[in-house]
Amino acid sequence: MTEQRKEQKAQSTFWQMLPGLLISLLLLFFLFRLFEWDDVLEALRRAEWVYLLLALPVYALSYVLRASAWWLILKKALPFWKVFLTMHIGYLLNNILPFRLGELGRAYLLGRDGPGFWGVFPTILIERAFDMIIAVGLILGILPLVWISSNSQQVAFFVGGIVVLGLLVFYLLARYRAWALSQFERLGARWPLVLRLGKNRLESFLEGLAVLTSPGRFLQVLVLLASSWVLAISIQFLVLRSFYPEARFLHAATTQGVSALGVALPSSPGYVGVFEAAIVGALALFDIPFSVAFANAITLHLMYILITGIFGVYGLAVSRISLGQIFQSLKRINVHR
Repeated sequence: MTEQRKEQKAQSTFWQMLPGLLISLLLLFFLFRLFEWDDVLEALRRAEWVYLLLALPVYALSYVLRASAWWLILKKALPFWKVFLTMHIGYLLNNILPFRLGELGRAYLLGRDGPGFWGVFPTILIERAFDMIIAVGLILGILPLVWISSNSQQVAFFVGGIVVLGLLVFYLLARYRAWALSQFERLGARWPLVLRLGKNRLESFLEGLAVLTSPGRFLQVLVLLASSWVLAISIQFLVLRSFYPEARFLHAATTQGVSALGVALPSSPGYVGVFEAAIVGALALFDIPFSVAFANAITLHLMYILITGIFGVYGLAVSRISLGQIFQSLKRINVHR
């Protein structure tokens, strides 16, 4: 019976992964039809690698700022260095596991040190909500400078509205925690099992939203994340400049905004295909050759995997836990406080 259940779980995982894998394969198929590999190799050969070296310290600083923002959302309840390394373990998990399990993984790992899974997970949701607001705002800001159809503009406004509405709901839940809990308890009066399983988790979840009720902390988080985005755009510019001497910050800002939204799509682990398609598509708006755009995309992707991988592996070593242990824990995750 145990073997049968394992087989059923494996089949279920495969079918859940299939849509993302198909999207990645389909995008890669179309990308490979846009250029000749000889042209890509020539672009890589002619690259000015000094710009890539300049991008490395900018990369490191951008992650320090991002980790600082998450640390503030967590109300500095845990050491900064642990938050920084856990963030990178999450990125490492996203690179090798499906379904963006890295987000759950870092909530699980950091939650073990006190806050619990449901005390950490909402802080990750808040961080991602900030990112979505900045990404949509960036795209809306560059729309007048880049030719995009009016339909695309409407979609961007719609997505931005949904994200702002989500933050408003989070704020109201955090602001009126007692009311939200009382409504949940009323529901639990009819279904005791729901109350028993969910009350502590809901309390932890609402506590994690507390950053939204502090205007000062909210502003600090926004400034830190916005600054990390400015540095991310600078990285995009430096890497593109190594392949394309006429690179401008407008090119970099466009690729950063489009790629941030693009990787939100279902894909294979590590956003393979989706990330490259977003970069190539964004640069196509400026008539940058496909081979140059693809060389730029794979270089950016490899840099991301390498840097997050180094910090992620180091974080695993410090935490004394293996990827296998994390994956098994996520499959039977204990989200009690």
